[in-house]
Amino acid sequence: MGMSLDQSALEALRKPVAEARGLPNAAFVDPDFHELEKQTVFSKSWVFAGRKSEVPKQGDIRLAEIAGEPLIIVRGRDGAVRVFYNVCPHRGARLVTEDRRGTRIMTCKYHAWAYDLAGRLRTRPHFNGPGLHDEKAGSTECVSLFEVRTDFWHDGIFVNLDGKAPPLPEYLAPLDRQAEGFDISQFAYADTVSGRFNCNWKLAVENWSDVYHVFAVHPGLNQMMDQGQRTGADGDGNLIYFRWRYDEEFLSRDPLPRVQGLEGSARTLAFNGHLYPGLAISFHPTMFLFWDFKPIGHDRTRLDLHLYYVASAAHDPDHAATREGKAKYYTGLNAEDEEVCRLMQEGRQARGYDGGRFSPFWDRGTLHFANLVAQSIT
Repeated sequence: MGMSLDQSALEALRKPVAEARGLPNAAFVDPDFHELEKQTVFSKSWVFAGRKSEVPKQGDIRLAEIAGEPLIIVRGRDGAVRVFYNVCPHRGARLVTEDRRGTRIMTCKYHAWAYDLAGRLRTRPHFNGPGLHDEKAGSTECVSLFEVRTDFWHDGIFVNLDGKAPPLPEYLAPLDRQAEGFDISQFAYADTVSGRFNCNWKLAVENWSDVYHVFAVHPGLNQMMDQGQRTGADGDGNLIYFRWRYDEEFLSRDPLPRVQGLEGSARTLAFNGHLYPGLAISFHPTMFLFWDFKPIGHDRTRLDLHLYYVASAAHDPDHAATREGKAKYYTGLNAEDEEVCRLMQEGRQARGYDGGRFSPFWDRGTLHFANLVAQSIT
């Protein structure tokens, strides 16, 4: 198959869901395939890079990495958030080595070239010889950090490495269509739960939108759901989405305040959308969640789950125990998923596996996702 997909694999993906086959094993176990995805899937799309709330004040800097490329998220003196490649334009040294607060100048450790928070070169010590400093570098020559195309949605920072993706509103359009009516402006950031999956990133995000496994893997989540209201995931452009309803009795015991303005059946609705490639978003009556899946190897994935609550509850001491309980719950939920994802990664070593079988009721979204990957790399 090489580093891409052959014609037979593409034809198998494009069949009706009851007859189709998924991505071949190499897509999950081959390091070369992973390298291809870094250059295509993650470089050509909008990718979630972090939260604006991680850099709340001017001079705050946060390290990030997308597709193996080092980045820095910087809050400037003008209040704007910018993203740069974390590299000095002089000789290519990594510029920032740790998260920072209240920084005024970014100075390279190699030759001490210094840059302001907007990425502009400010000084070059001894540039013209011993003791002959270039202290007006920014006004005499156009040298600056390499800025990455960046846009924002809610608290999310999105980057596009190749600079050629459609505008972010177009990328978010399917989410706007399918999640119409959810008002995320009422939410504020509260906490992050992080973990690792010993599997390829695609298995982790496939599992996230797989409602079918809840019966067997997640007893706690299974109790929350209205048994008659859950469905499989569907696809809409770059979005894989599904809805389910809370059991009303269960939800009534949640002490967190609900979003204002929810009417009728919307008061118990949970909307879940996976924005290709690796960001999942959950809307709940009392919560809003960013699930950020990032590959850290061909068989390892990092998950950062960012939890938001209705603003009054995000930091209110009266809700501290509830927030702690939610974080503990999601830590356990992710551990349940990690085990089955690891088993899938191990199973994909079996040469007899041919891409799998799909349930027409549950697996439409999984097949849609596989076709999005195929489109990205071919």
